[in-house]
Amino acid sequence: MNETSINNAKIRGIIGLQKEIADIQTAIAGFESGRNLNIAIVSEPFCGKTTLINEIERINFQKATRISFASIVKNKSELFPPDDSKRIVILDHCDLLYMRKIGGFEILGEFLKQAVSSNKMLITTWNLYSWNFLDEVINLSKFFPVRIYLPKLNPGELKEVILSKYEENEIKFTEDFSFEKEKLVEFRKYPVTILKKPVNIPYIKINKIALKMNIFPKEETITVEDVVFYKIYQISKGNPGVAEVLWNKSLEYPVIRQSRIKDFSFRIELDINEAFILDIILSTKSITKYELAEISGPEFIIDNILFRLEDQGLITIKERLCTINPEALYSIVDYLKKSRLVW
Repeated sequence: MNETSINNAKIRGIIGLQKEIADIQTAIAGFESGRNLNIAIVSEPFCGKTTLINEIERINFQKATRISFASIVKNKSELFPPDDSKRIVILDHCDLLYMRKIGGFEILGEFLKQAVSSNKMLITTWNLYSWNFLDEVINLSKFFPVRIYLPKLNPGELKEVILSKYEENEIKFTEDFSFEKEKLVEFRKYPVTILKKPVNIPYIKINKIALKMNIFPKEETITVEDVVFYKIYQISKGNPGVAEVLWNKSLEYPVIRQSRIKDFSFRIELDINEAFILDIILSTKSITKYELAEISGPEFIIDNILFRLEDQGLITIKERLCTINPEALYSIVDYLKKSRLVW
């Protein structure tokens, strides 16, 4: 890795997260002054939680230790490092401390009991959808006086993140159609299933990107590069992980054409059991097939459910690990919100 790449990597680590890093460091300073300030870092899948935690660990490497849970925790001995002298403990993927079933909250209960009685400071990370569920069920917020919600990135920050991988002027931005030719309004149909029958509900789709281009003052210069990153921002909703996937899918190295950047579209048709399993995967981002079977019980035919979810492009399965497809993230969230499974 050359010097430019190293510098770019350092810049990439803190883009859009400066305030969050400062807030965490302030809480750490408060803890060192005698205050109990356990931290919860909450974010959507793919939104940069790992980047933030890596930076916090780097800054505090002399006084912090880290545990990253890779699977559902079933033994309380896994919760904290044994006999570690460091007073700050970073615990990543705390959404793996419970199972959404009867008796599935024992480990989480033990963790929270230790959290309030420990003389260590805990910096924890949580999937947004697990956090929302647990906060509703057990008032999780009360255990963490400091709560950091990762922000979405704006178009300029997404541009900085994505282009930090490349040398200056390495990527060529190409305009291959005129925005004036794009429709501002389209009539579309949203498929839903009512009483086991497919129904198409008509709705109006406003092309926000074309609208923005039409309302800009004529004297203001809008470059192809501006349009590209505004489109990526609109589709990804500012989620850097989703934006990266969209960029990689659209890039014809070294050329990026604005017409190649297209919105993700998924037709989701699920029964209640399939929606429940999808909700579990969303709440962890990744989980094994065996863990899903343990949570759901014998009445769920997991292989059939996972086939349906993968067939609709909602998840990927690799070595029995089921992971949300970043492209489908917001279609999944919208669907599960309509089903009242997430909020």
